[in-house]
Amino acid sequence: MSTTARHATSIKKIGHTLGACIVIALLSACATTSVQQQYDFGSEMTNSSGVSTENLSAFKIQLAEIQAPVSLESSAMLYRLQYENGQELKPYAQSRWNMPPAQLLKQRIKSQINRLGGAVLASSDGVKALPLLRLELEEFSQQFSTPNQSQVQLRWRASLIKNNQLLGQKEFTAQAATETPDARGGAKAMPQASDRAIMELISWMQTQLK
Repeated sequence: MSTTARHATSIKKIGHTLGACIVIALLSACATTSVQQQYDFGSEMTNSSGVSTENLSAFKIQLAEIQAPVSLESSAMLYRLQYENGQELKPYAQSRWNMPPAQLLKQRIKSQINRLGGAVLASSDGVKALPLLRLELEEFSQQFSTPNQSQVQLRWRASLIKNNQLLGQKEFTAQAATETPDARGGAKAMPQASDRAIMELISWMQTQLK
């Protein structure tokens, strides 16, 4: 084989190698930069618990920042495989909330109370002597009893304080079955469970403040 032919063959091999490398690089880039789906609670709200709204126009509280464990400080969507290890929280790889759960819930509580005619204020608003609601979020996850069946679960502890005295404390839990056993199903069911817990919370606060 002549020297020219050898050079041509070498260049051809290099071209094939570079082409293969480019394809691999592009595939790797696609795998590492895939777009994550973000979910919020949407705008539709429910009142499934039948809370009375007769006196809610005079209902005013201060809402402290919701406390959450380290596992719930990010916007990760978490799930548990109860049929394997119910003590292990796992995050969905390609799905996230648009903000941490505590912020989602605080926003939802404000929206529900405002929708029913009440008001939620912050300490910076300068209104004194209002009851203060403190919430400790304990569970906010999707739980799989089987690979094809799941429900979301929400749990928080509420403390209602007025004039530096504890009026009451109670733990609230709520569940909602998912339509599909995936992140999309969990994202749709969680607002339903949250609304249920929020309405029960409002009803409880009404009895404590009478």
